[in-house]
Amino acid sequence: MNGVAYLEMIKTHLKTAYLLSDDRIETMIPIFLATLHTHMNRLAELAAQGETEQLAQASHAVKGALLNIGLLDLAQTASAIEKQCKSGAGPDNYRELITELQYTVVRFSEEW
Repeated sequence: MNGVAYLEMIKTHLKTAYLLSDDRIETMIPIFLATLHTHMNRLAELAAQGETEQLAQASHAVKGALLNIGLLDLAQTASAIEKQCKSGAGPDNYRELITELQYTVVRFSEEW
């Protein structure tokens, strides 16, 4: 899915789930994206440090942020990272998922 499609998905979700007006959505999206970027940066830092317990918690926070804006497919990726960290899987098992998630988030954020 391209960045524009993700943004449309977010707008639709905010409109239907939270009954926000178009003006309010335009105000809220930058806040949601900033929060998501903060969570993603933390995820990357913890992955680089190999802190799997904290990485599981950070993945959970990313999952919640993505669910808040209606991006269920990306939330499933964050959930997979969380589960792998909790299972004791090594970094090779979740680094690719983190990279994929980062790339996608950057791609739709740039469209904003």
